[in-house]
Amino acid sequence: MTDKSQIHQLLADLRSDDKEKQHTALQQLNRLTDELNDPINMPDLLEALRMRDRHVRLFAVRLLGMIGDTAATQSLIERLMDRSKDVRRAAAQALGRIGDAEAVAALSGALLGDDNSFVRWEAARALGAIEHPDVIRSLLEALAADENSYVRFAAAESLGDAGDGSALEGLEAALLHDTSHYVRFAAAKALGQIADPTSVPALLRALNNDNSHVWHAAAEALWVIDEDAMPYILAALTDTDHDLRRAALKAILWLSVEFDEEDAALHQDIDWVGMWGWWN
Repeated sequence: MTDKSQIHQLLADLRSDDKEKQHTALQQLNRLTDELNDPINMPDLLEALRMRDRHVRLFAVRLLGMIGDTAATQSLIERLMDRSKDVRRAAAQALGRIGDAEAVAALSGALLGDDNSFVRWEAARALGAIEHPDVIRSLLEALAADENSYVRFAAAESLGDAGDGSALEGLEAALLHDTSHYVRFAAAKALGQIADPTSVPALLRALNNDNSHVWHAAAEALWVIDEDAMPYILAALTDTDHDLRRAALKAILWLSVEFDEEDAALHQDIDWVGMWGWWN
């Protein structure tokens, strides 16, 4: 166990104008991360956020996130405008760990406006950890419009974690129309987390997706919805849309046949439609 006076001295050296002393302190403090995870060190870390060296600011941001005290929220919000993309990303992550609703507006701004995709990705994940009505609106906007598929993926995941039914329409659109398999997969998973039966028609159409991960995620979502999905599936069996009828048959098979998870890998590439080609 490191003496508290030693930690205090290292934190003081971190704020030194002597670059060599500062970097030596930073190296030693990085090895003492667990012992620094104490609110008593917050004043020193908050002061370190204003240091010129980005490595020092990055270190302080990460430690403040680990401490998790809402007293650091405003200072971390300011770091979302840091000139270093690494510091901005770490600030978004720290704010997500703290979970203070006061950070929602700033995180939404980072999600929708930062020019770095890694910062936007982290902001999307952070927003998913905070309960606030404005979170859903920002995540849906990112899901629909962000040019980076990983950001859209994170937005879909966070919407699933939020579990808010107001996200259904946006998630269904992403499931059926997004250009990325990753995003469609995340949207299917999110719909399964929300588990609203009204999303069954979209999930059925996703069963026809060429990507096995996407249709499997959609099938798992239908499994979660379970009996509440059956009225929609039965109605689809007689729909005028040929593809929807085939998807409904897949769903009937999926929900009515006992499924062994240990054999899932062996069966994921089976051509269910080909096996039941008479159904048209």
